[in-house]
Amino acid sequence: MLWIINGLIYGFFSALYTMVNQHRRFNGYVLGIWRGFGISLLFFPFLFLVPPQTDWHNWTLLILQGIFIGIYDSHLFFASARYGAGTTSRLMVLSVLATTIIWWILTPQKFVRLFDNGSVFITLLLALSGFSICYWYMLKSKVTRQAFEYMLPAVLALAGMSAATKEIALMGQNIWSNILYYLVVATFVSGCYNMVLLFFQQKPKKNILHKILAPEIRKTGLYIIGFSAILIAAKTMAMRLAPNPGYVAALLLTSPLFVFALSPPNRRERGLSAKAGWAMLFFLAMIMILVNGNFNIDD
Repeated sequence: MLWIINGLIYGFFSALYTMVNQHRRFNGYVLGIWRGFGISLLFFPFLFLVPPQTDWHNWTLLILQGIFIGIYDSHLFFASARYGAGTTSRLMVLSVLATTIIWWILTPQKFVRLFDNGSVFITLLLALSGFSICYWYMLKSKVTRQAFEYMLPAVLALAGMSAATKEIALMGQNIWSNILYYLVVATFVSGCYNMVLLFFQQKPKKNILHKILAPEIRKTGLYIIGFSAILIAAKTMAMRLAPNPGYVAALLLTSPLFVFALSPPNRRERGLSAKAGWAMLFFLAMIMILVNGNFNIDD
């Protein structure tokens, strides 16, 4: 049950993370730089309190995770400004099914055991499909082909990121070490990714530092650092304990409901269907019951 609690915390702080740039529409690469380098710098001193990471496989995972974060962050920020938060969130539901399938490919033995229990497997697929369909209809924003094509890398990055987080969370027995290496190494790589892309985007180059440290950016950057640090810790804990990272990705998609609840009445998203939202929560509850009940689901 702890993974459900941490997954909901992940969804809540993702909502705050999204709301920060909902109306300000700052450059996505700049916010990605603040998030990446800010978190890494904040937690770097604590890295000396945990055993050093010597496994090259784990270092590869952390670097790969940083690239996934960079792709996901920049696309999410830019897409929210370009196509609206509703359209962006609507397309991210595809990551639930993508994450689940990727994890089944990575853990074929566990998948075969689940597949052999046909009744449970089919019921789980129906619950995941029902959740995804209800989420799609809950957000009424129009999805264009251009928005879909732009968000596809972010969808795949989130799926890869979720699977990688699960692996990072299981790198060793020390959960503190796993979280700290994620907070320092993976986020630093994501900051480098966004810095490189900003360098190629920005003209003239001499204005890059001013753009990153502009007064209107600083406050937003500090908010993102705080929210993201908690978000990463909750996500890593949830991924460590959940049988399949796709189930945690489903909990992440409760974030539009938190955005709706936290927004002032005059700023609330009007493109939400209450009926579809309740139906989505029903299917989400079904997934939680299936995974936590005595149905032998370990993948």
